[in-house]
Parts: sequence; structure tokens; C-alpha cells
Amino acid sequence: MTEALARVPFWWLAIPVFWGSVALFALEVVRHLRVMGAVRPAAPFRDVPRRLGAVLRYAILQTRLFRDTRAGLMHYAIFAAFVLLSTGVASAGTGGLVEAIVAWPFGGAIWAFLLLARNVAAIAALAGLVYAMARRLVTRPARLTLSRSVVAILFLIGAIVAAELGALTFEAALYGPLPGAVITNAAGSLLVRSDRGLLLLLFGVTWWVHIACVCTFLIWLPLTKHFHVASSFFNVYLRKLEPRGALPAMDLEAEDATFGLKTLADLSWKDVLDGLSCTECGLCQDACPAYATGKPLNPKALIVGIRELTTEAELGLHLVPGPSIGHARVAEDDSPRPVVSGLPLVDHAISFDAVWDCVTCGACVEACPLLIEHVDKIVGIRRNLVLEESRFPAEITTAFRAMENQQNPWGQPASARLDWTRGLPFEVPVVRDLAKAGRLDEIEVLYWVGCAAAFDERNKRVARAFATCLHVAGVKFAVLGEEEACTGDPARRMGNEYVFQMLATRNIETFEKYGPPPIVTACPHCFNTLANEYPQFGGRYDVRHHTSYLASLLASGRLATRDPNAAEAGQAEARRVTLHDSCYLTRYNEIVDAPRDVLRSVGSIELAEMSAHGKQTHCCGAGGGRMWMEETRGTRINAARTHQVLATGAPTLATSCPFCMTMLRDGLADAGAGDKVSTLDVAEILAPVAISGRTAGSKSGELPVTRAER
Repeated sequence: MTEALARVPFWWLAIPVFWGSVALFALEVVRHLRVMGAVRPAAPFRDVPRRLGAVLRYAILQTRLFRDTRAGLMHYAIFAAFVLLSTGVASAGTGGLVEAIVAWPFGGAIWAFLLLARNVAAIAALAGLVYAMARRLVTRPARLTLSRSVVAILFLIGAIVAAELGALTFEAALYGPLPGAVITNAAGSLLVRSDRGLLLLLFGVTWWVHIACVCTFLIWLPLTKHFHVASSFFNVYLRKLEPRGALPAMDLEAEDATFGLKTLADLSWKDVLDGLSCTECGLCQDACPAYATGKPLNPKALIVGIRELTTEAELGLHLVPGPSIGHARVAEDDSPRPVVSGLPLVDHAISFDAVWDCVTCGACVEACPLLIEHVDKIVGIRRNLVLEESRFPAEITTAFRAMENQQNPWGQPASARLDWTRGLPFEVPVVRDLAKAGRLDEIEVLYWVGCAAAFDERNKRVARAFATCLHVAGVKFAVLGEEEACTGDPARRMGNEYVFQMLATRNIETFEKYGPPPIVTACPHCFNTLANEYPQFGGRYDVRHHTSYLASLLASGRLATRDPNAAEAGQAEARRVTLHDSCYLTRYNEIVDAPRDVLRSVGSIELAEMSAHGKQTHCCGAGGGRMWMEETRGTRINAARTHQVLATGAPTLATSCPFCMTMLRDGLADAGAGDKVSTLDVAEILAPVAISGRTAGSKSGELPVTRAER
């Protein structure tokens, strides 16, 4: 027992009160763990250093919250106060043991420093609580959920902080300044002449109010969204480390498994932890382009819905004894354990329409402070609807059949895959022909054309522009031609895992036949699937996006640029260009600089950034299979992005994705600006400049050329 504790009336009661609240907290956590143990397993434990780094960055420093500076400061002030004030309560609950341990190495200096930090944190927390309450009750941002429990928790935290400050102030007034507590010492000095009996009463009351409020908060914590105070560290540590663009692998041969996610039982325990850790901050809601354009999808509501189903399971509303659900099994001694069953996720955690409104852009995941994976869950629900219930929008049936029968969502024959090469002044080598001639070792890169560039008339021009850049740089490239099939990205994100795996297996077999060199593609969706998802099936390849590859050609000097519109004096009038960042390029694969580097290589270009760019880009509306679905709810997502394009005043829009090209051209046309703003792929902007800047060292080399070029 310390001298400070001895001053508190009935201080010894704090020990059973504190440990009693800890016990109740633990029992409530066990209820959470009971449900988590009854659902599917997860094993996110590898790469400890990377996980610890994430805890430091996202859970301790809370970097994502500081994207909104004021909200970030408010939250961090309350968080810091919670952590620092806990040291005092822990010391009281252990009879002063914590203070003794802290003070042992350096005397009282460390404890004095903690008292100073507690003083400062408490004042900052009070200011933060005032701001938090004003946001909830006055300004009321749409993304924040207002509930009685939230307001009550804020008042409870305020009582904890105020009581801490009061107890330290009255203690200083009674017994003199406390080492380090400069703020409460100053306040206490103003009360030294007050009635001592009153000061003793106020000291005892505020000290015990502080202990009682902390213990109440501890007991209540696991029952509210504020459980993230404890669970966030674990949720961040156990986060998904696989590439963000890789959806969870799925075994179609498993006989006893549910395909996809149907009920709470089909979620993994990490998915349940996501729900329990959600802060309801609404940042995912704010970032979601579907929600922003008036559609029923709300990623926050999905995660909260999972938490509510978990709570119902804890109350026994949807628990039945049984041997297995999906991958859950009974214990080895065959003792029965609860298995979650019952309510489907669709119509309870998320509506059917909302499931299909998702464009899988990843904006919600990028915005979430605790790295919750919304997209994986939505696609998991789609998988169940498609594979088990055959319940999906009728309009995507055509795309499913086309991918299954013609190996592309356009439904075009494989014989048309080389039509884009017509009109080129050089021949485009085909891998199969080079293999027959024994010349595979000549290929530097395999150009994966993709379905859009092969079959869509507008995107054929992109393929020709990129091939021209390769030709001018002297890159020996080849294409698969008729042997190329859709990577399966649209099928997988629309939930048809069967078609995806069929296409992936076929393409991997083709790759293995030729032992491909590095693969380069102008489609971020193809790039993401080839690089991040084919490894799930043994297909590990060196894959690059065409903007990255072009940037490397420019950096190495293989491509030299000179503006063909330059005046004779060597000066060119700068033209404003705005760049649309593809979600699958920037958020999923962190390729932000490459397209900008390519554009900046063209000296006459002035880059005008949109309000949402880089990892905070706004989706075009085509991802997640939405390219083959009509938008009948709310306003069109591409219309929202088009407004941002027009706001820059740039007459040229640069893209680096065939889907984005299509959606934004349509958006500009619908806005009546199709003739005012030209939409060009980065390669189309570079190609004429590269041709003009062609030097002796960047000629076509030994690439086959047509007779006309000779």
C-alpha cells in the first residue's frame, strides 16, 4: 500500500471492486469467444514483425483517423486519457503494486511523469469529449450513428476524466503538491484555505466516483461498440496480410462445406472479430461510392449487422448443439458444443440489392481505421447466392454464359482476339508461332491484351497504342492471341467461383506450356487477378501493369519523348490533363506514381488532379461485375466521377483501365461534355510523343515488321 492510497477512505474495497469488474469483463469476452469458436476457423498468424508494425501504425498511432485532423485529434485525446488513467485505477486495484513496480527502477520519477501525462491527457480528453458531443448532437455528420448508448458512454468517459482531475486536485489541496501533477496542483493551491472536512469529503467522493465509473465502463465495454478499445489491437494484428486484391481461396471440391457465406456460421472467427471491433465511425460509409449515389449498400451497416447477429447468438437465440457447420467440428472428446446457425446474412445483415450494388472498389477497406475487410464478405455472400441458391440479377446470366462458353464476357469468338492488330505498321508476334519456330527465348515480355482491348472497339485503340510504344522501344514482345482467355475477374467478383476457377485453370495451363516471360497488361483487373489470385492455384508469374512498364522504359532511356506539337522554338503550349486512378491499380496494388511519371515525361502536359485521387480515388462504377449490370437505383456512379472530371477544367482525361475508359466516356457523353473532354489511355498520350522522340537506340530492333514498313 502506498502513502497516497492510505489517504483514501476504505481504499481496500477498491481491490474486490476492481477485480470483480475484471471478472465480469472476462466473462463477457468469453461469450464472444464462444461464438467465435463455433464458426469457421481462420489462421492469420504469420509474419509477426509486419503485424506488430501494423499495430503501431493503425492501432496505437491511429494514422487513418488523422485523415480528418479534428476528429483524429479528438479520438486520440480520449484514447490517450483512457490508457494513462488506467494506470491509476490498476494501481488502486492492486493495492499500489503498479505504482511500486513503475517507481522501482528510477524512484518516483516515472510515476511523476505519468501523473503529468495523466493531467495533460485528462484536460485534452475533456476538450475532445466536448467536441465529440457537439458532433453527435449539433453538427451530426451523416456517417455517425446517434444512439443513447453512445451518448451515455461519452458522459461516462467524461465522468471518469472529471473525477480523476477532481480527486487529484482535492488531494493536492489537502496534502500538498503531488510530483508531476502540475495542473491539478495549481488548481489545488487555490483551495488550500477551504474547509478541510469538506475537502476530505470531496476527495473521497471523487476518488470513489472515478473508480466506480471505470469499473462500470469495464463491465459495459464488451456490450457496446466501444469494445474496440480492447479488440482493435487484436483485430489489426490479425489482419489480412495477403494482397488486398486477392479474394479468399475457395475449395469447390469440399463436400461438407457451405459455398460462400450464408449464415453467421459460415463466417470465420476473424470476420466475427471484425464485427465486434467496428467503431461505427462511418468512414467506410462516407467512402462508399454506391452509398454516396443513393443505393442501399452501406458497408458500415453490414459490419454492424454481423455484430448484431453475433449478439443474438450469444444470447442463445440462434445456437443449436451439433457436430459441424462448414469447417466447425466438435471437440475430440465428442462433447457437444454450440454451433451457430439460423438467420441468413442476406436480409438480416445486408439486403439482397445491397449485395449486388457493391463495385468492389475497396474504398471502404482503405477508409477503415481498423482494416476491416468489407469486400471479402460481400463477395463471399455473392458466392453463396450464385453457387447454392442461383439467386442473382438476371442480367448477368449472359456474361456468365459467355465466360463459360466463349471464355470472355463479350461472348466473342477466340478467332477475333487479334482483330485489334489490323492497321498496325508492324506485325505482332504470337507466342504459339514463335514456339513452333523455336524462338520463345526471344520474347522479353508477354503482352496480355485482355478481353476489353481485344473486343471493344474503343479499347482496341489502346492496345494498338501500347503495342506501338513497345515496338518503338525495341521491346521484343508477343501475345497469346486465340489462346488467351478471360482471367475470370468478373466471374469471381460476381460470385461465380466455378467459372473463375475454370478460366484460371485454363490460363495457367497455357502459361505452363510456354513458361512465360514477365507479363504486362493494360487492364488493372487482369493485372490484379494474374498477380494476386493465380498464385492460389500455383500460377506465380512476374506481372506488371502497362503504366509501370512504360515508366521503366522511359527511365531506362529505351523510350525517348519529344512533343510532336512543340513549336519550332522548342516550346509547347501546356495542355491540362486530369488523371483518373483505377481502384484496382491504386488501392488494391498501390500503383499511384507510374501513370503520373509517364504523363510527366510528356513535357507539354500540366497535370490537374481531381478532388479524389490516388488511394482516395472515386470508382468509375464498373468493378465487381457492375460493367455488365445496369444501375437502376440512385444516380450513376460514373456520373458522380464525371462531375469531378469536369471540375478540373481539363480538356483531356487520362485513364489506365479499359473499364474506366468505357464508364467515363459514357459519363462525359451523358453530361453533354463528350465533345469537350477527350478520354485517352496513358499509352495513347505517350505513343505519338514516343514516335516523335524515337532515336537510333530505341528503334524496333529485330521485331518482325511489315513489308510496307521495310
